[in-house]
This record gives sequence, C-alpha cells and structure tokens, in this order.
Amino acid sequence: MSKTVIMVCAHKQDECLNRPPYMPVQVGRAVSGVDLGFRTDDTGDNISARNRNYCELTAHYWAWKNLKDADYIGLNHYRRYFDFGSDLCNVVTAGTREFFDAEHPVPDFDELFGHFDIVMPKPKVYAYNLWCDYAKCHREEDLEVLRTVVAERHPEYLDAFDWVFFRNNRLSHFNMFVMQRAKFDAYSEWLFDILFEVERRVEIPSDPVQARIFGYMSERLLMVYARHNRWRISYRTVVMVDDRKKKGAASYLFHYAMNNLMYAVTYPFRRRSPARG
Repeated sequence: MSKTVIMVCAHKQDECLNRPPYMPVQVGRAVSGVDLGFRTDDTGDNISARNRNYCELTAHYWAWKNLKDADYIGLNHYRRYFDFGSDLCNVVTAGTREFFDAEHPVPDFDELFGHFDIVMPKPKVYAYNLWCDYAKCHREEDLEVLRTVVAERHPEYLDAFDWVFFRNNRLSHFNMFVMQRAKFDAYSEWLFDILFEVERRVEIPSDPVQARIFGYMSERLLMVYARHNRWRISYRTVVMVDDRKKKGAASYLFHYAMNNLMYAVTYPFRRRSPARG
C-alpha cells in the first residue's frame, strides 16, 4: 500500500491536523527559541536557518533531502488545508472547532494520480498579469533577476515562464501541493537550483514581509514547471481555518467575473514579455 505524507507547516503553537497522512513540521526551528513538539526542519541536510526568506520551503527542502519513505509528498499549512472534496472556489473559511472537529477524508492517491500529476490550490484570478501582480506587491528588479537565471540555467523553461507571467492572470497560492515522489524530487532539484542562484544575485530586503522573497517566487515557479511539463492538475479548494474572516463561493465568483473582465479590457495596455516586446 502506498504511503502519503502531507506536511503541515507550522511556525508557532497552534492546533494542527496530526494524523496520517498529515504530519506537522515546525519550520524555521534553527532560528526559533520555541519547540512545538513536532518534527522539525533542522535535521539532516536542511536550510532551516533561512526560513525568514524561504518560508514553508524550508520544510519542502527538508522533505526532499530527508523524507525518503513516502510515495506521495504534500504540503499544507497549520491554518490552510486542501478540501479534497471541493474545487468550487479558491479559498473558503471555517471556524477552528468546525474544522478540527470534522472528519477530513483524503482520496485514494494511487487512483487520483492515475489521472493527474499534481494537486494544487484552485487559482486566484487577478485583473492583471502575474508580472504586474508581483511588481505591484514586491520588487520588480528581483523578478528580472529570476527571469535571467531561468534563461541561463534552464532556457527550455523560458517560454513557460513568459506565458505564466505575461499571458496569464491566475495564481495558485501558498506553495501547497501533493505529488508523486519522483515528480517531487525532479521539481525540487529544478526549483532550488534556480532559487539558490537568485539568492546569490539579489540583496535580501530588510522588511520582514518582503524578505520572504523565495516563498513568493516559488508560488509562481510551480506554475511554470507544471506548464512546461504539461502536468495534469487537480485543482482543489483551500480551507482557511479562521474564526474572524468569512470567504466562500459568492465572493470568489464575483471577483472571478470582475477580474477576468478587467483583464480582457486592459489587454492592449498590459506589459509584454521581453521576448515578445
């Protein structure tokens, strides 16, 4: 029988799903003074000390290098989980007790991955392309370095990179996934080769939010990798465990329609990729 491990990344004390296939992992343990009592990302070959810049990718890297006995690898967060029974919208919210007192069945992954290559969050739809989105929220010059590194080290991915960033307005957030072990290994080799080279060429921002640079980049790079390799994607809703906010299908459908309309209207004014002018 195949074994699935879905890491639940946590950086502070909070309730987590902690039963198979879910496995809580404390991220950034090397730079934290708190022991959450979970598996940690600072054993074996690891980048735990770089968590402030790599976010949940320190758990991703740890699993790639050290977690060798799983047939399927996944990543969720302590307050964000896949709803494997829904693909209606990108994010819904659930109260703490509502979520943790409920059953959370998972699919037969052997059967699922007979039809798909990866499970990813249903994308959020923007009114502009992903290059504009990144430049608006972060530093555009870092994205220019990222494109240069992709062009130098993995030029066969440049067309997919330009499509994702310049001809697309949808983004799967959170670096969440489930995939087969062999695909996880190949993707990780590609991803960290790029990010480590970008790290050598950029200055890490001092602002703690902007310092999460490689977590932001990897959200987009997963889409690049999936597109280039023609992966069949099973998109799923993400449940946000939150007692304050309320998000559901109505909000998603409204923004889906409005942002797609704006994206179409602004087509003549959108920035094109360097390759296409």
